[in-house]
Amino acid sequence: MNVSELFELTHWVTTEITKTQILQKYQALHAILNQHAQQNQPKKPFEQEKDALIQSLRHVPLHKLTKDQILLLHKLGIAQAVGEEGIHLIEDILYKNVIDVATSANKLQHILHDLQNGIRKSDQIKAGLEECLFEEEYEIENEVLIRVSFKGHASISNITDFKSWGNIWHEIGRGIAMAHDEAPEDIRVVGATNGSIVIELATIPSIATTTSLIILAALKVAEKVLDIRKKAEEIRNLELQNKKLADEIEKEAEKEKTAGIDRISGTISKKLKLKSEGQGDKKNALDKAVKDLVSFIESGGEVDFVIPEEKAGDEKNKKDKPDYASLRTTFQEIRHLETKMKLLGSTQKSENGVTS
Repeated sequence: MNVSELFELTHWVTTEITKTQILQKYQALHAILNQHAQQNQPKKPFEQEKDALIQSLRHVPLHKLTKDQILLLHKLGIAQAVGEEGIHLIEDILYKNVIDVATSANKLQHILHDLQNGIRKSDQIKAGLEECLFEEEYEIENEVLIRVSFKGHASISNITDFKSWGNIWHEIGRGIAMAHDEAPEDIRVVGATNGSIVIELATIPSIATTTSLIILAALKVAEKVLDIRKKAEEIRNLELQNKKLADEIEKEAEKEKTAGIDRISGTISKKLKLKSEGQGDKKNALDKAVKDLVSFIESGGEVDFVIPEEKAGDEKNKKDKPDYASLRTTFQEIRHLETKMKLLGSTQKSENGVTS
């Protein structure tokens, strides 16, 4: 996460958590539960406080944040208290796993304590950064940051891996850029971080949009393929005499993957109005980019996006402005599918390595 992302996150906490009084709504619900837990205290209904809290939690726009920002929110104790995760916690405390009212009040107190500490830490970070914030190199008008994480079978552990995945991302960038009549050089490397290797690429919104649509479609294909492979594994575990059945299902999974890649290429080519005649080089480059990007995602690699905030007055000349709202919607769908894939344990079960 870069400095400006961190600073923007602290403002997000102020706007979406503090100003919407989520903390106070947690406190109101806790006060009633705490009263219920006391002997000889009048019992009053808490439906109104519960509904008000859940309504606020449901409207917290977590989808506007990057993965790194959400990860930091979890470490601060904020993310798990808001959105669908927060709603699940409240419903679990009040209805699903209720031991007694005192226990429910105690659990809610822990959430409240973590949330208070998280907001306090966020405010401290914001105060510390206000005097020293600077503009990152990539932050120019109408540019999107693509953050590529080399994880799982797509990890880079030696110079050979570095060369292989570097070549693949050259083909991905080249194919998508050519489809938009742009040069590969227009996708700039502006940063890198350690740990699991992350490369930051800055590019125009149209290239980022096409990349996001390919990733979303690739995840849908991968989800279907993994579901087929899971069935094959279940059949193997049954130890049936017909051992060929599982192998046949595995073959069907590969066929579905190939067909899925062809569908993605066809859909993107149609959207960009690419034709086989006269634009064959562009179409071939895009087809290879799609295949390589699907392989990267299926191998466990991740791609995140940092979208510029629209400034006041952007409503003017809106026809010439990038459709950031659609980009954010696509990214939200991508995160939802990625979460689902992780629950299936997809990255550990993938049998596909680097392809070219």
